[in-house]
Amino acid sequence: MIKQAEVISLPENAEHHDHDYHQLVFGLDGNTEFNIAGNAQPLTTGRGCLLPCATDHAFWGMGKNHIVVVNMPTSSNDKHQQHRIEQLFRQSQYISCSSDLQILITALSREMRYSPNDRLLQTACSNTLICALQRHMEILNRQPLPRWQGGINMDMIDSYIDLNMERRINVAELAGLVYLSSSQFYERFRMQTGATPQQYVLKRRLDGVLQALEQGHQSLAQIASHFGFSNQSALTRAFTAHFNISPARYRKDCLRPEDQCKTP
Repeated sequence: MIKQAEVISLPENAEHHDHDYHQLVFGLDGNTEFNIAGNAQPLTTGRGCLLPCATDHAFWGMGKNHIVVVNMPTSSNDKHQQHRIEQLFRQSQYISCSSDLQILITALSREMRYSPNDRLLQTACSNTLICALQRHMEILNRQPLPRWQGGINMDMIDSYIDLNMERRINVAELAGLVYLSSSQFYERFRMQTGATPQQYVLKRRLDGVLQALEQGHQSLAQIASHFGFSNQSALTRAFTAHFNISPARYRKDCLRPEDQCKTP
């Protein structure tokens, strides 16, 4: 049975097909490529495509990758849903996602990954994305996507980092949130924050680790996995280098009744 919404990885060998239902695809991480009617474009973070039924398309991945796929019927008994479907899938096209839409896609994809067989969740996620995308497309048709307009919105950057703590986050992803090239984003981010994007992401991860250690519920291996470290040793090295104390020692000091746990 075809799922209404799911997170999948594409194979490196190119495949092509069409189907009797509409499809909406969003890039999450890694590199993937789609070819629609001879127009090949990458579907990386912040990029997507609309595929009306019977649209022949080819696709492949390059290394580790993840995409969100939403499958929609061509007709619906709900007239409101039918109207949205007809408006969105009039023609095939590639999409550049707004920052808000990309953060929503990331949040919903996490829920899909946690509960891949929850059909109610699939329906809720697909309907949410259809509604959000329609609003996005209406705004896009009225005005171009916003470009650089002063300082980087750090609340948006922080939200995206927090939603993706468990995996590697590259500069291109963060740059895409504010519609800048990687090089432009790197320089402007460093000027605004005094740190490189990689340093900033690591600091935010380690601050999260600090809070998790103070709560004392998870093992060091679980904390390492949750905050995007390859293993417990990698977490220990990064934490010790940054705070000048090992995570195990910090937790031990926090758990002593006679000691007050102080931030390093």
